[in-house]
Amino acid sequence: MTDRSIIDTAVLIGWSPDGKCVFSAAIPLSQYSDGGHAWDSLAEVQRLRLEKLRGFLFDSTATLIQEFESNFDVRSGRFVNGWSKHADGTYRRL
Repeated sequence: MTDRSIIDTAVLIGWSPDGKCVFSAAIPLSQYSDGGHAWDSLAEVQRLRLEKLRGFLFDSTATLIQEFESNFDVRSGRFVNGWSKHADGTYRRL
């Protein structure tokens, strides 16, 4: 059987205020770390109406090393708040 583990990947899902998925991607961690994401642009957050972004980061052993949520104001496109949780149990409000 084929191994279906998520390895060295960032899984990202974004929703609009009405609960529609407006963004989804599974990208290599190296590309995720490079920046230049939809949520880095006020105009793109507004265009997508991106209110909530959830992310799941998996390392080369398929371990979930970080889970996070970022919330945005769809009118201004600005980051409002969020949180991150790491594999070691560390939890941080953003």
